[in-house]
Amino acid sequence: MKNFLKNNSQASVLTPIDNGSIVDKIIDRIVKAIAAGQFKVGEKLPSEFILMEELKVGRNSLREAMKILATLGVVTIKRGDGTYVCDHIAPTIFNPIIYSIIFQSRSDNAMVEFRRMMDETVMRTAMTKVTDNDLIDLESRINEIRAAYESGDKERAAYLDYQYHVAIANICDNPYISNIVNGIYEVFALSIEDTIDTDERFNNAERFHLDLYNCLKNKDYDAIEAAVAESVSFWYEDRNETHS
Repeated sequence: MKNFLKNNSQASVLTPIDNGSIVDKIIDRIVKAIAAGQFKVGEKLPSEFILMEELKVGRNSLREAMKILATLGVVTIKRGDGTYVCDHIAPTIFNPIIYSIIFQSRSDNAMVEFRRMMDETVMRTAMTKVTDNDLIDLESRINEIRAAYESGDKERAAYLDYQYHVAIANICDNPYISNIVNGIYEVFALSIEDTIDTDERFNNAERFHLDLYNCLKNKDYDAIEAAVAESVSFWYEDRNETHS
């Protein structure tokens, strides 16, 4: 198995990756391989182990690259089966917001500033419209995230985490806010699973979810800035730590 690509024409495309922006380079290698016909439409990609060996990259970087490619509609990830080259064009690939964010630096202060601004705006708007039923729904979502994590299904926990933030945006009852947040959080969601991979990190993430919930419940407008700042700082610092 380990010599699969070396004995195949795909090896001429998937050359080892050097230092730099590893995730971006993995994406570049895979896209070039598809464009060159090394991977056919609808074809299953080599296993994670083979790709890691041939590209000389770590599992975390490879998984993030694959999730980004899935968001762009280039590949589709079938849980328990493998990763396939998409056989159709996904609408997501034409979303200029997602596209521009993915291909900007994902680990600089500008991204932190942008996410803080966005989250604060969403929270302030949601606070003016939140209902008792909305609060019940958010509390239920927090419990569902913990249940998924404690069952060992971190992938589902990460997905529910992403949906928690989308649910807050939906409270705004504004389709423009909902659509933008939903699209942008698809990108942020790519790193959530890595930032809840230990009990300590998960407990921190849950605490920040509760902080946002309590801001809405108590109509505590003055607490929004601090709650969002802590949440975003945790996401940024933990994300960089897991991919350093």
